[in-house]
This record gives sequence, C-alpha cells and structure tokens, in this order.
Amino acid sequence: MLNMQRKDALVLLCQDFVRCPSVSGHERKLASFLEESMYSLGFDEVKVDYFGNVLGKMSFGKGGKNLLFEAQMDHVEVRDPSEWQYYPYGAFLADKSIYGRGTTDQKGSLAAMILAASMLKHDLGDNLCGNLAVAATVHQERFEGVSSRLVGSAYEPDYVVIGEASDLQIERGQRGRAEIVLENQGKMAHSAHPDYGINAALKMISLVNFIRENFTPGYDPFLGKGILELTNITSFPRNNAGTIPDRCRVVFDRRLLLGDTRSNVIGDIEKLVALAKLSIPDLDASVHISRVEDHCYTGVPIKGEHYVPAWLFPEDHEFIRSSLRGLKQAGLRARLSSKAGFGTNGCYYGGVAGIPSIVFGPSSEDLAHITDEHIKIEQLVKGCEGYYGIGRGVLAS
Repeated sequence: MLNMQRKDALVLLCQDFVRCPSVSGHERKLASFLEESMYSLGFDEVKVDYFGNVLGKMSFGKGGKNLLFEAQMDHVEVRDPSEWQYYPYGAFLADKSIYGRGTTDQKGSLAAMILAASMLKHDLGDNLCGNLAVAATVHQERFEGVSSRLVGSAYEPDYVVIGEASDLQIERGQRGRAEIVLENQGKMAHSAHPDYGINAALKMISLVNFIRENFTPGYDPFLGKGILELTNITSFPRNNAGTIPDRCRVVFDRRLLLGDTRSNVIGDIEKLVALAKLSIPDLDASVHISRVEDHCYTGVPIKGEHYVPAWLFPEDHEFIRSSLRGLKQAGLRARLSSKAGFGTNGCYYGGVAGIPSIVFGPSSEDLAHITDEHIKIEQLVKGCEGYYGIGRGVLAS
C-alpha cells in the first residue's frame, strides 16, 4: 500500500506542514499550502470557508456514505525555541522521527489523511462508493468544536474520524468539558483598615474550599470521573498595593459525563454557592460558563462558550465495526482503546450533532504540546495505512 516512494512523499508532506507555523488565528500560510497540496494530489474539489477551514473532497461511485477525516491546522505556541533540541519549525529528521511543533498534534495526522485519500482514489476509485472529505480546521486549540460546525453543515458527514493522537487505537468517546467562572464581589478599603471593606479574595478562598469539600463528582465506568479542578484565581484591582480586593474571579475546569447538561453543570455549582452563603458572611458570588472571542486569519470573528458535552458510541456500532475491519485489511492491529481520549472537535460531531465519530491517529497523547514534540516515522506511516484502511472499510461498495 505504501511503497518507498509514497512513504517518502508522506514524510516530506508532514515536514512541509511543520515548516508553516500556524498558531491559532495565524493559519493562512498552511491553509494556502494545503489547498495547493490537495489539488496536486488529485482531490476533486477543494474549498476554503469563511473561518479559513480547508475542505477537500474525493467522490467515488454513486450511493454510499459521506466519510469525513478531520484534523486541526493550528497548534499551541512555542514558549522558548532555545529550550528545543531542534528548531521547532525546522521539521528535522532524527532518531527515526520528525521533530517540530505540531508533528503529533496534529500535522502528522493531517498529512497522513490527505495522502490516504489520494491513494484510495488512485488505487480503489472504481471499487468504492460515496464520498471522502478531509477537513483541516482552524482554532481548535482555543475554540473546541466551533470551526467544525461550518465543516459539518457544508459536508453533512455520515461518519467522522478525528485525527487526534491515539497510538493507532480507535477511541469511541470522550468526556465533555465546561469552564466554570465564579466571581465574588466585595468592598474596597485600605489594607491598613481592612474592617472598613470586604475582602473579596478571602471570601472566594472560603468558597473554593467549601466547593471542593462538598462537590461529589460523577463517575462513568468508561469515561471516568467528572472532575472539577481549580485552574485560575485572580483578584482585582490588580497590582494595587495597599488596597484590599473588591472583586475576585476563579475558573474551574469541569469534565463532563453522559447525561450532564449545561443547565445542571451550572445548577450544581449554584446550589453549592447558595449553601456556602449560609456559613460565609457577606458572600456575593455569581456563576457562569466562560466565553471567548477572537478573529480567524480570514478576519472573521470567531467566538464560543467553553462548554461541550460528553459523547460515546457502542463497541458494536456499524461504523466502529467497519473501521476495525478496515484496519485489519490494512495489516494493522485493530484495537479499541479501553479509555476515553483528550478533548477534540469530536465534541461537536459526536456530542452536539450525534454523528457517529471515532478518534484515530498516529503518535501518543503525551507527545502533544511538549518541548521537542515529535512523531515517529513508523507511526506516521501506519497512521496513513490506517486511514486508508478505514476509508476502504467504510466506503466499500
């Protein structure tokens, strides 16, 4: 399936992607290169939407399913390039690996998906039916699932494969996530006379401790714990010596399970705040889910709420069976992961839209976002073979 020429082409494609820095909101260069690459590799149709997502489509015989492969274009920032063994955008080859930011998360998957789609068209075009699209999406690191809404509405997939690193195992579900913000209002006063005011930070510390002591996380035998973890605390005014804070803001990361909804996620915390007011005098706290707004590289604003539901599909689902069968046909170990994976754009397809979705990708989660991020070439090649096999298994006439 992947002769030496194709393997070399895959490695070069991944390297080219890594050499196009694409921090969230700055994916233009990579998007342009992706569009050109898809046309040169024989995609029937390539479109760029107003967010800047690149969607390439391969059409096979009539009937069949609409299968979507999706991987993100953006990556997290490089804090200090001098800490890296190799320049993070150099895509250097060493230790049978490609080094660089985004290799694992998710430019390796993206390169493997694009080449797999091209090979399927070349090798099996007359023996498949339906359509296969590859989407390269923007702003995943900041707005999980938001850009995927455009892709989903434009292509209307029956099945979705998300290219998050999964060590070549199929992941069939993930916990959801909510970023919960608590704000407490106090009364400003000089720190030499604190009794004249209400210290919002001290009240918030008491509230946080109360929540931690009284919150009972749910549990799912597959997805795990529905945790609530403090991730940020800020008081206002900031950098103002001699004044007690009159406002304090904390952020909790809440991981969600099946059955959790936006209303009960907020409601659970609101109930704890109401109980805390009985024992914490002068507590004036409110709860909401955080929202973020930014601009895409196209200039279009993008915004979203930090709330996505959990999703999980059964082991015997037709799509999962077809995907496992395809992996076997490709000569790979057909494995279902025994645990849920990281948050991905699958939260939209599987969680919001209810579209049967899986996560499958080369490399491992612990190599994402790290200094000296890299992907092993063997994993990259097997990832491409896996996408080829899944495509063939799902689109077989």
